[in-house]
Amino acid sequence: MRKLIQSLLCGAALMSTLFVAAPAMAAPELAGQVNINTATEGELDLLPGVGPSLAKKVIAYRKSKKFAEITHLMRIRGIGRKTFAKLKPFLSVEGQTTLHVAGAANKKR
Repeated sequence: MRKLIQSLLCGAALMSTLFVAAPAMAAPELAGQVNINTATEGELDLLPGVGPSLAKKVIAYRKSKKFAEITHLMRIRGIGRKTFAKLKPFLSVEGQTTLHVAGAANKKR
């Protein structure tokens, strides 16, 4: 019984060390802006916190009504104040979409 407890404690210590020592996956660094009135689903999907589902909601919304201000993005269910705060530096309602992963062109695969 004693060996079992020791084994369990050692295993737990090892697992906690692995979780603490493992580096967290960082989100890609982005540069540029997304015109939320013209961006494709793939371009919207690059935004932090936006996946295919939210990208489709943005596109569906703008089919019926153009975004006059970037804050109007919060009218979409799933985009609240916290998500909007992450997106704000990358949003635009005019011009071309220029959002890209920073340094992606310089990296070798």
